[in-house]
Parts: sequence; structure tokens; C-alpha cells
Amino acid sequence: MEITIKDNAEAPELVLQVLEEQLPYSLATLRRLQFMSHPGGAKTPDSHVLSTFDTSSPGQEFFIACLDFSRGPDTEMWLYSSLENPSLSSDQAICEAQILSLISRVREIEAAYSAQRATPGILLIGSLHKRVFEILQKHGLVQSHTPEHLKFLFRFEDLPLGRELPDGMVFSEVGAEDIPLVLSRTAIPYQARFMKLNPSACVKSSAGVPIAWAFLGPDGSLKALHCEEEYRGRGLAKAVSLKLFRERAVDLVNDGMYHADVAVDNLQSQGMCMSLKGTVGWSIYWAWVHIS
Repeated sequence: MEITIKDNAEAPELVLQVLEEQLPYSLATLRRLQFMSHPGGAKTPDSHVLSTFDTSSPGQEFFIACLDFSRGPDTEMWLYSSLENPSLSSDQAICEAQILSLISRVREIEAAYSAQRATPGILLIGSLHKRVFEILQKHGLVQSHTPEHLKFLFRFEDLPLGRELPDGMVFSEVGAEDIPLVLSRTAIPYQARFMKLNPSACVKSSAGVPIAWAFLGPDGSLKALHCEEEYRGRGLAKAVSLKLFRERAVDLVNDGMYHADVAVDNLQSQGMCMSLKGTVGWSIYWAWVHIS
């Protein structure tokens, strides 16, 4: 079976249309492509939109991926396969062959990549659906991976109403001067150069010190949510998340859908997501994948 992979610098209209039709399963990859027009996920000379179609019908089995090695060691690829949508009767074997063909194509792109990569021969794929992750594992391609995460889905119309902040606290955005503090509070190695560009919301004290904050990642997901320990239990993480969804995200997307990835053992964050009327869709991983 011959598998043809289209390689475009940006997403063709049909690719975006198909991803919209596949919602909510395609949400992370759709947002990543939509955010290519936003500074936090901007298109670069190294951006590749890889797909099994671009101007004609995708058929029953297909994939769409966004690849950019210049974002490494941050997430370099988002991938959606028709295998992820349970309402489709995609053939497992065909989808598996397509995914392996994609990895081969990425290997060719890396060979032509002129800059020095932090992880040569390894590709970091984000928000990877469990079914696709298991295919890569089956073929011995997964070098390492995060623990299992739950994909929480939110809809604008279901979000609860916000409430006033306690006296002395104000909403703001995370400033460039606040990024070192943000990075010091997370075990995830985010890069400051990207964090500065991502949409954010935060609560600051009367002295202008950040107390709670959250970002929208390049795939439109809720990222780096944090509340300083001495201020926990006051609903500030929920408040800053609502602020981000209601006032920042709506400027970027118009379908009213948002998402977050929460570790299966992070019960506190799961509770916060449920307080926002979020529902669990499926399981995902971040995976470091062998490409050579």
C-alpha cells in the first residue's frame, strides 16, 4: 500500500475543515494549526503541516500533523489520526501503516534540518492519543513518556460565572519580568522565549506580585496553572482559568471549546477542572519518539 504524505508550510483550508469536523478528538492539533497565526505558536521557516491529503477528500483513514523542529526541546509535533475518533470505522492496520510512514518522513525532514537539535534522532510529540501512543510503543519507537494524562474538555456555554477577587488582588497578564517566577514553580522545562508569547492571565497582589497564573499553550490548552501555596483554597486557580478562557481564548477561537491535560494522579487539578464543568474525554501522553 503506497502512502503519500503532503507537506505544506501552513494548513490548507481542507485540512482545517476536516479537523473541525473531527472535533473534539482533533482539538489539540486543530488549535496548534490555528495558533500558527499567533505569536505563541507562530509559523517558522521550519514549520511543516504533514497529512495524507490536502486538496481532495481524506478518505476513511488519514492523519494530520504539525511539525516544527525549531521549537525543540519543547513539543515539536502534534498529531491527529482518524483512528482516534470512535465514531469512524477506520482500519487499524491502515492507520498504523500511515503513522509509521509519517515517522519515516519526519526522519527525512530531520536529515535536511540544518540547525543543531537538542535531541537528535528523538521527536517530542505532545497530547498524543493513547491509541496512537500504543502503536508507537508496539513498534519500539517510544524512548520515554510522561505518565498518563486525562484530556479535559470545556465548553464556553458551560463555564460557571466568575466572582470578584478578594480585596487587594487584581487580574492582570503575566509580564516578561514574571516569567522567571513562573518557571521556578513548575517541573516542566518550558522555555522562557515561548512562555512570553503565550496568552496568559494572572492574579496579582496589591504590591504587583503574581499570586496565581495560567497560560494558553500553542495547542490552545490550559498550561502552567499555579497558585502560590499560601493563597490556596480561595478559588484563585479557578478564577484565573475562567479569566483566561472567557477573555483571552475567545479572541483566538470561535467554537467555544477549550482543553487541559491533567495527570491521572493529580486529583487537585482534576477537581479544579470539574469545577469548571470540564469532562474527561480520553487519555493522552507526551512521548519522546525514536525517528532514527
